[in-house]
Amino acid sequence: MLFRRLSRAILIVLAVMVSPGFPPRSADLSGAQVEGGSVRQQAPAPIVNGPLVQDLAFLAGRWRGGVAGGLFDEEWSAPSADCLMGMFRYMENGKVQFYEFMTIEATPAGPVLRLRHFDPGLAAWEDKDAAQNFPVVSFGDNQVVFAAPDKSTKLTYRRSQTGSLVAILEQTGAGHAGKQEFDFTLIK
Repeated sequence: MLFRRLSRAILIVLAVMVSPGFPPRSADLSGAQVEGGSVRQQAPAPIVNGPLVQDLAFLAGRWRGGVAGGLFDEEWSAPSADCLMGMFRYMENGKVQFYEFMTIEATPAGPVLRLRHFDPGLAAWEDKDAAQNFPVVSFGDNQVVFAAPDKSTKLTYRRSQTGSLVAILEQTGAGHAGKQEFDFTLIK
C-alpha cells in the first residue's frame, strides 16, 4: 500500500517535470509543493528572532469555557502553511452573542494574530479591510503574548501543565479598560 502511494507520487512529480514549460525560466523550485498534479510556488518561511508559527502548536485544539453566565468555544487548527486558523464564539441563554475569526500568520517580524469580530448573521464589527493585528511581543514555553502596536490591547495565551488553556485579555483603551481571564478546557 505504501509502495503504491509512493509510486503514484513519483509518477505525478515526473509527469509535471516533463510537461512543456517546466521548470519555468529562472524558477527556484526549492520551496515548491506538488498539489493536484501541478507545482505551486511556496515562499520560504520567514527568518525571525523569536517564535515561528509552528512553535504555537500548543494552541491547537477545541476548547470550551464559561464566564458570568455565558459559554464560549475557541478552536485552533494545527500549524500548517505558516499559519494557524481559529474561531471563537460567545453564547448566552442559548444564543450566539458574537464571533471572532482569527489567524496567526507568519511575517518577516514574527507571527501576527489577526482577528475580526462578527455579530450573528456575520455582520462585521471592523471595517471591510481592517482586521485587528497583534504581533507577538513575548514567547516562552507554552505561552505567547500578542499586543496591539499601540499597546492598548494585550492577549496572553498560556497552556498549563494540566492541559487547560488560559487566555488573558488586557485593554487600556477608552471604554474597554480592564482585564478578563478565560479558562478553557480541551474538548475531545
